[in-house]
Amino acid sequence: MPSESDSSGVSESNERLMKNKRKVELNDKWKLIATKAVTDDDFRKKLAKNPITVMAECDLSLPDTIEARLEAGYEIKLFTSPELAEELKEEVKWWKLRVDMIREFGKDDKVTTGGIAAPDTEDGV
Repeated sequence: MPSESDSSGVSESNERLMKNKRKVELNDKWKLIATKAVTDDDFRKKLAKNPITVMAECDLSLPDTIEARLEAGYEIKLFTSPELAEELKEEVKWWKLRVDMIREFGKDDKVTTGGIAAPDTEDGV
């Protein structure tokens, strides 16, 4: 049974197929990035420091309709227009989840060990 078309002539099943295809594409690229972040400390640090740029270098870029801003010096916020298409709203959710995961990757690098305070002695021991 053929599916109904909307006014643009795109069938509902074609829209779902496009959404699913994009999601698979995003997930496949994300898996490569996440795997590298887990296995390569230098890459993980670079990713945590500048996630949007590093992901773009790995061929995973934000759509033009999504703007990323660094807030409070460390937190990335994603902004869109209110009239954004439903498909892109789903992609924004996808990106927010990944940015949050990257923030978690970076937490390990921010943990520092403190020294033990001891009185100074003349011989430095």
